[in-house]
Amino acid sequence: MKRLVTTMVVLISGAALAGGFELKGDAAKGEAQFKTFCVSCHGEKGDGNGPAGSALTPKPTNFTDPANAARLTDEYTYKIIKDGGAANGRSPLMVSWSAAMKDDELRNVAAYVLKFKPAAKKK
Repeated sequence: MKRLVTTMVVLISGAALAGGFELKGDAAKGEAQFKTFCVSCHGEKGDGNGPAGSALTPKPTNFTDPANAARLTDEYTYKIIKDGGAANGRSPLMVSWSAAMKDDELRNVAAYVLKFKPAAKKK
């Protein structure tokens, strides 16, 4: 039992030291992929008003809406783009792009998407 507790403490400490997810994406490089793969649903302005998006229910995420800002973390945005909505408890209409893009491209698109996110309000 003592060994199990020690092992768990080491694992938890290691995870804390790892520092969590780092996006490491380049928004400037992600713009071209966003315009190729994402604009039709999410729109040029990232507001969810792309030409195909108007026909979808639920509507594509509006990245500019402050109500979505807390949810749009680096890791969440990357996972949604990589694995799709259904794999993350969201709309199955958001497809996985992992077959169409390399990992660095997925990260770049996520970084570009996050540029639409409104800044947090100061208290």
